[in-house]
Amino acid sequence: MAGLSDTFEEMYKEHYKMLRRASENIIGDSDAAHDVVQEVFVKIWNRRGEIDGIINQKAYLYKSVVNSSITYLETQRANTSITDLKLESSGTAESDIMLKELQSRVQEALNALPPKCRAIFVLSRNEGLKNREIAEVLNLSIKTVENQMGIALKKLKEDLKPYLRGDYLPLIVSLLLTFTYSINF
Repeated sequence: MAGLSDTFEEMYKEHYKMLRRASENIIGDSDAAHDVVQEVFVKIWNRRGEIDGIINQKAYLYKSVVNSSITYLETQRANTSITDLKLESSGTAESDIMLKELQSRVQEALNALPPKCRAIFVLSRNEGLKNREIAEVLNLSIKTVENQMGIALKKLKEDLKPYLRGDYLPLIVSLLLTFTYSINF
């Protein structure tokens, strides 16, 4: 049984960081993401006799964490804020207020998306997965993924339309660049 325990420990060490990052990108809460990943590993440990039967551990774990993160969102409807953005402020009180208002509005728009729609958006924009890869991970058709991405983009555009004007444009460009590459919402 020591061999099985070693295999499990190796699997945990090899995949934990990637799984936690993926979950955190979907959920928006590092502690909750840690809990989700831990729960997935507990479930696997409880079925540890089946570890050798998993052909592609990384894909299996990734899909399990994404599904568990979606389930978490569906039950919790996490209400987080974008506080980790590192945007350059012009230093004026007015621009700081505008930035905070915009950050809040973007977060509200993201939270308003249905959990699966939000997960698809995050997997595409944050994790850099292609529609085909998202479809495989979530066991959906590519057409469903494309439709959900369209819905997400349309809703975000509608919700953020008042901020797509001159005063906010430099902030929204900076926010979207930050979001695309590093935000954990």
